[in-house]
Amino acid sequence: MKKIMTILAFIFMYSGMNAQIIDTMFMLCQYKHKNTIPRSSGVKVEIDTMNLETGKNISKFYSYHNKIVDSLRFASGVAAPTPYKKTASRYIIYTDYVKSNITFADHSMTTVEMFKYIEKLENQKWTIHDETKKILSHTCKKATGRFKGRDYVAWYAVDIPVSRGPYKFNGLPGLILEISDTESLFTFECIAIETNHSAIINENKDDRLVSKKEYIDMVKKYNDNPRAGFEQLLKWSGALNPSEASKHISVEKIPYNPIELEE
Repeated sequence: MKKIMTILAFIFMYSGMNAQIIDTMFMLCQYKHKNTIPRSSGVKVEIDTMNLETGKNISKFYSYHNKIVDSLRFASGVAAPTPYKKTASRYIIYTDYVKSNITFADHSMTTVEMFKYIEKLENQKWTIHDETKKILSHTCKKATGRFKGRDYVAWYAVDIPVSRGPYKFNGLPGLILEISDTESLFTFECIAIETNHSAIINENKDDRLVSKKEYIDMVKKYNDNPRAGFEQLLKWSGALNPSEASKHISVEKIPYNPIELEE
């Protein structure tokens, strides 16, 4: 397994070396993300810290922990087998407000390749309510809406007139500081906001481009048989007997319950 982590680390480092500057941010927001996952062994709650880099034309949303790990690997100059946090989100989302599209990049465990798909940026429709509350000293208004098969309650800052938010959420007259589906399975809560003028980097420009349907099919296939995904990874890493080795890896079938129920 150490060899596998070393190989994967090299892949992530190589991706970093092929990165490009795509915009300059003016604001950096950090969110606490809670993902409640039903499993055969019981409900599992995963908590991650996500960053939203906001530039004039482009926003980037990703796991803060994974960014730190990648940065350490790249700075070290060696493929150190530093493990990713198990509860960390593996995706990176680039929203281009000029081209009106979203690029969703992810690492599928069924192979060692990095995949991405591009979709049209949708103008989400919201109903704004009079109810308000304070979040990080900002007065926020309540809004409700539906996105990809789930109903959401959002709170946006009236004094930050930026129509952005975590994940793919947008379309409100202010920055979304808190949002949750009505079942509380997926929640994003802003925990920090700062002015930042660093570059926004695209480290996924050379990822394999697939359709959104192809990506979803890959995820479903892996969730249905994660052991097969590990076996393929072992084959690629040069393991002598991947079929036998994969038998000793403790895995369970993962119910497919994504944040987006509709394509």
